[in-house]
Amino acid sequence: MIENKFIETIKNKKINLTEKDVLERLLDRRRFPRHYICGQPSIEAILEDGRKTSQDFFDKDGYVNSLECIKAYEDGYTLILSNIGGFVKDTWIIQQWLNKTFNIECNCNFYFGTGKKTVSYIKHSHDYPVIVKNIYGEGVWVINGKEKIVTQQDCIWFDKGVEHQVIDIKNKRLSMTCNIK
Repeated sequence: MIENKFIETIKNKKINLTEKDVLERLLDRRRFPRHYICGQPSIEAILEDGRKTSQDFFDKDGYVNSLECIKAYEDGYTLILSNIGGFVKDTWIIQQWLNKTFNIECNCNFYFGTGKKTVSYIKHSHDYPVIVKNIYGEGVWVINGKEKIVTQQDCIWFDKGVEHQVIDIKNKRLSMTCNIK
C-alpha cells in the first residue's frame, strides 16, 4: 500500500523534542499570534466536552499569554499548537518533504497533553488523509472501531473518512498531525 511508504519515511525522520522543549518554546510569545494570516488560531485547548477554545490564551496585543497557556497544559488540557512546520528543524524537514511529495502546502499541528482532563476530540473523521507521528508518550487510539497503542516515534495514516479518536494518554504525550489537503 502506498501509505505504508509515507508512514515508514516519516517514522524514520526522528523529531527530538521533550516536554521541556515545547514549554520553553511557548515562551516565544511572538511565535504565537491569536490567528495566523490564514485565519487559523495558533493555540487552542480541547475542553472536556470536545470543543476547542483559545479564549484566555492571548493578551490585548494579540500574542499568546505564555503563562496562561502553560497553566492550561499543566492543569491537564490537551493543547493544539497549529502550523508547527517551522517549530524546530525536525518538524520543518518533515513538512518540506510532505509539501514536495504531495505538491501541496501541508498543515502540521501538535497535540500536547498530559491526559489529566482532556485527551482529544470525540470520534470523528476528515475529508482528507492525515498522517500522525507520535513524538513521545503513549496514546490509545480507536481507529475504525479497533484499538491501537501508538508510542515513541510511531506513525499512522488515516485515509479520508476513517473514524478515529484518542481515548487515553498513558503518560505525557506530544504528537504531530499532518493534514494532506
